[in-house]
Amino acid sequence: MGESNSSIHKNYVEIISNNAIIKHYVNGMSRFLILWIVKYNGIIHGYAILKELDRFFSTLIDEGSLKKSNPSNIYPILNKMEESNLIISEYKIHNNKKLKYFKITDDGEHVLRYMYSRFDIIHNNNQWKLMFEDMD
Repeated sequence: MGESNSSIHKNYVEIISNNAIIKHYVNGMSRFLILWIVKYNGIIHGYAILKELDRFFSTLIDEGSLKKSNPSNIYPILNKMEESNLIISEYKIHNNKKLKYFKITDDGEHVLRYMYSRFDIIHNNNQWKLMFEDMD
């Protein structure tokens, strides 16, 4: 007798959630997305960045193959981005709470433009097209 659908789904989730390739992909994309989220919002506090990031990965989170973003993972990335002068921060009081808000710098804008141009190159590269066509 074959495996039940829930058993197959459980095995799939275990394989995907423990896969190093998936984790590296998500980690790499998270950094790019964080930078874009900061740019898109103009100025945004860390918790809002975390929530926006989860919206990008909501399908993976909903299926159980990815956990929600964790402040202990996001804030070190924000700190490194700030040390690299990709973003700057300032504290503001919001609802009687001191929150750290982030804004993109000119260097951060340059990095995003570079990434956009690389995506365009990938999109128009025949080898990449072949791979994406093969995924259908």
